[in-house]
Amino acid sequence: MSEEKLKGLNGWLIFPIIGLFVSLPIILYDIISTLGLYEMDFYIGFLIFIDVALIAFTVIILFAMFNKKKYLPRLMISFYTANLIIQLVIAFFVEEYSGIIQPIISAVIWIPYFIQSKRVKNTFIK
Repeated sequence: MSEEKLKGLNGWLIFPIIGLFVSLPIILYDIISTLGLYEMDFYIGFLIFIDVALIAFTVIILFAMFNKKKYLPRLMISFYTANLIIQLVIAFFVEEYSGIIQPIISAVIWIPYFIQSKRVKNTFIK
């Protein structure tokens, strides 16, 4: 495939974009349901802080993505890494490990993609 075709916010790159947009209402719902179900303590406050930080990080990533910023691949790698670490820490404390499957799969697929993809290298150049 020619280098010119491997450019732009399409191809496999659509899937992380969809994932970012889908994650926003999910995280917001998580915040609202946590506030409604639990009495505030340090742990709950920390979880809400993490969720708010993830929303902010996601918005920054989407801005960088649609403006085709050169630093976007590093942001995405950081996002997938942070999400995996956060889920592992939460799983350790609540002793429930089913929630770590999705972040592991996402990290294993998308971190190498953002490192090696020609489309990523050709798209995020500003």
